[in-house]
Amino acid sequence: MPAIRILIPLLLIVTLAGCSTDDGRLRLVETKSPVQLLRNEAWLRLPDVMVKGDYETLDVSMPCDEAGRERSWLSRTTALINNSFAPRTTTVAQELVDSFSEQGWTATVASGAGNTEYTLEKEGSPARMSVLAVEKTADHRATIAISISGPCVATDGADSAEVRVLEGRS
Repeated sequence: MPAIRILIPLLLIVTLAGCSTDDGRLRLVETKSPVQLLRNEAWLRLPDVMVKGDYETLDVSMPCDEAGRERSWLSRTTALINNSFAPRTTTVAQELVDSFSEQGWTATVASGAGNTEYTLEKEGSPARMSVLAVEKTADHRATIAISISGPCVATDGADSAEVRVLEGRS
């Protein structure tokens, strides 16, 4: 397992560093898979026994500018936490963050109202990671949401052929 923890972020960096358009710029299609792989790697680091299932998975491009021509790939998944493990939700999220910190990612944390959000960045990586731990309350199930966003890249906009194909809207 330690080899995989090193391999996936390394593949992300190598993949993003080696892909570009003829003018040297990255394209959205070249950022999608590495972002999804990093999200999957983070998901695999959650203890199987505490995860009830995948509540929601999202893979879309997000606008980086008002016109929506600069876009970033966003890959997110939310893990439902088994009730018996709900009291450990924040601790497990911290352990997940720590596992990436051991690989050179730098984390900042914000807490409030039963939520703890970690933002992770790594020098030399265009990706940004967010881990959100939501504690169980009468109104909410315990969850850990993992979001990875890639770099902002030039596109022809939200309704361009490239974006529609990548989002499965063709």
